[in-house]
Amino acid sequence: MADTSGVETVHLDVHPSVVFKLGADLITDALQALAELIKNCYDADASWASIEIVTKVELAEAKGRPAPYISVSDSGVGMTRADLERGWLTISNSVKREMKARGQRTGKKRTPLGDKGLGRLGAQRLGDVLTIITRPAGENVEHELTIDWRLFEAQSSLAAVPLKLVTRPTSRSHGTELFITELRDPEQWSSTLGPGGGSSQLQKELTVLLSPYGGDRGMQTIFTIDNQTVDLYKLATRVREAAEIRYAFEYQNGRMVVDCAVMLTYFEPGDQGKEVDRAAYRSLLQPDAGASFLAWLQTRKTAQLAQFGCKPASGSAFLSARREIDLAADVPGVELVSRPPSNSTDEAAPEVADPGPFRGEVDYVTLSQDRSGAFDNRSEFRSFLKNLAGVRVYRDGFGIRMADDWIGLRKGQTSGGSYYGLRPENTLGFIDISAGHNAQLVETTDREGFAATPHYRNFYELLQSWVLFSSQFQGMIRRAYTEYRAEHRAAEADVSPGASADVVIERIDERRTRTIVAARQQLNRLREENSATAKKHQRVREELDGDQTTIFSATTSPVVIDDLADLQDADKRTSEAVTQVENLVESLEDERALTDILREQDRQLRERLTLTWETVSLGLTAEALSHEIAHIADGLNTRTAQLRRYLSEQKGTDRRITSYLHHVESAVAGLRRQLAHLNPSLRYMRERRERLHVGAFCEELADYHRQRWTSGPIRLTVEVLDDFTVEVNRGKLTQIFDNLLLNSEYWLLQAQRVGAVPDPYIAVIVRSPHVIVYDNGRGIDPAVEATLFEPFVSMKKRSEGRGLGLYVVTQLLGAENSSVSLAPERNETGRLYKFELDLGAMRVAA
Repeated sequence: MADTSGVETVHLDVHPSVVFKLGADLITDALQALAELIKNCYDADASWASIEIVTKVELAEAKGRPAPYISVSDSGVGMTRADLERGWLTISNSVKREMKARGQRTGKKRTPLGDKGLGRLGAQRLGDVLTIITRPAGENVEHELTIDWRLFEAQSSLAAVPLKLVTRPTSRSHGTELFITELRDPEQWSSTLGPGGGSSQLQKELTVLLSPYGGDRGMQTIFTIDNQTVDLYKLATRVREAAEIRYAFEYQNGRMVVDCAVMLTYFEPGDQGKEVDRAAYRSLLQPDAGASFLAWLQTRKTAQLAQFGCKPASGSAFLSARREIDLAADVPGVELVSRPPSNSTDEAAPEVADPGPFRGEVDYVTLSQDRSGAFDNRSEFRSFLKNLAGVRVYRDGFGIRMADDWIGLRKGQTSGGSYYGLRPENTLGFIDISAGHNAQLVETTDREGFAATPHYRNFYELLQSWVLFSSQFQGMIRRAYTEYRAEHRAAEADVSPGASADVVIERIDERRTRTIVAARQQLNRLREENSATAKKHQRVREELDGDQTTIFSATTSPVVIDDLADLQDADKRTSEAVTQVENLVESLEDERALTDILREQDRQLRERLTLTWETVSLGLTAEALSHEIAHIADGLNTRTAQLRRYLSEQKGTDRRITSYLHHVESAVAGLRRQLAHLNPSLRYMRERRERLHVGAFCEELADYHRQRWTSGPIRLTVEVLDDFTVEVNRGKLTQIFDNLLLNSEYWLLQAQRVGAVPDPYIAVIVRSPHVIVYDNGRGIDPAVEATLFEPFVSMKKRSEGRGLGLYVVTQLLGAENSSVSLAPERNETGRLYKFELDLGAMRVAA
């Protein structure tokens, strides 16, 4: 038997199919493949890159090339022989990744964009044959390499296919040219051009991959298809110049500054708008370019203008606004990462996951009207805007594909006409990041968005804060314009703008009554005059009929007779018209019943609204209760499961059963405490009023919340300086204080988590007839100082707050002729922070 033992050297090889599979998985489509090749131009320090696609045979023959083909040329530093071997002939070996890891940059101080070796896979995705011609800087040589990917399909190893590398002298300047022939999908490129040479679909796709917003990118990109230049910049610039609102934001060192410019055309109705709205714009804003409206804002909306940092704008803008957003303090749910210790003795400490500096611009453009003048018709304009719409993210000018409306503008959108925020279809803009400064924003392997890291989530939440600001600001300015219009209409109607529905209905009744009386008086006078005139006409007719001659014995003219007949017909028609008008006046009298119905419906609506806010308030309390019950139920469930397993193993009973029973009793007691807290708020209890000592009530409430916060960091103190007694429903007063305390709890926990408030506490001070509630958090954001107690105003995440809690407090207190306000005192951060409840109207003798 032959001896088969021994040692030999073997090699790990790769089947060509693996390379093709990589190309299909990592490069999603031809445009993404093209973008990877353009990134290579950028990484090569090119000042320009030219992309030429030729699908027509006659055009290719004129250039001496087979059709169809794709050419990518640049003015970069070129590649040496060693660069070709490492960069193109070694799969997934990325020198750029090593450069980025070491913090190195190119000669033009660029951080490489590529790092996964996707360029060669991109070329493979586009066509079967690739020819590379490159001239390295500093060398008077030219290297040419041709790769026919089809030759690899029948081989079992990549090394089985020899490739020919040609080197020859040249006097041409440095750079690289890629020629891709035998395209895999040539129809994709030819079908993008319409009969008139339009390429909107291709433009749309390219704007996803290459920024159309200009700026100093360091590399000009020229794109042609069948000798027609595809414009990436001019039309986008023209459209943006016609924007009605422009936001510009810049983030660095933990703070984002948002600047907004509003054009007067923001208030102008489009071509499809109502004529009454267009007339209002023409009469109220156009004559003085909005100067009167601006003066009204400065007089009537001083607090709101200050809230949004508004100032009169210069240039073409009407109004400017500004907001500063602190990542750690103002962004709810900001995420932390462990900071590496500075030496071996230190412990890793948490710090805010900073996404790195970035900037962006976003414009609001109306779909209903082309104000740019760059399009032949509105349909063409709408099509272009639809293609460009959205907020795109570009890293050094190269797009990162994101999901449609990834920023979530549609989440806050309502179908009603009172929604004034940004809409996805009307919004276009960009966010610029860079490889050098935003390395923590990691793209997915397939370049289809970002990996969900803490840094990306904080980046996203910063943008959500901007979205919230834009919604609040645009809502304020549009509602202010609506109020401005209403005041002018009210002045014309001689009615106070703030008049209640009852007053307006009464005014309608009064005016209708006066109108009816005046109309009847005029109708009576008109009927009398008509009757007298008709009698005179009849008398003249009779005299003419009796004697056809005048006193001069002249024959009466037939024209006079005809005119008299016409006058008598007119008398008849006038009489009929007067009768019809009298009938209309009578119908106005009958419509009094309609205003009576309207008055009754208004009364019922007010009653229902009062009940609604009580229900909303009850729901907020129930949310806190359900949260606590869930914790208790979880504990019961866990302990029960543990006991079941124990009993199953022991097949008997012991003291663990007793321990479990004690736990059940404790849990049930906890449930009862929660239900007892809710009980006064239930419907059948709401009408009970009782006398309460405010100091004792606050102490009792504090005990309840201290039990909730037993394992938490928040302290709650009550200080009674001057106690007093109130007569009120206990459940209603509980809801008022709960909403204030839960609001403080939320923001204190946010601040404590990021280390801004190491020892959070809430204080309640009783000083007749006031109660002051405050905490040691950052205080009220200046952005909502003026609107804090209005409905749906909140700085919380959309998923965490509705903006109703403090509004409910005002409604419940208002029902008792009491109020809540912000005390003027500011904390060390310069913010208002004390809530002052005036319960004087509830106070009674002890």
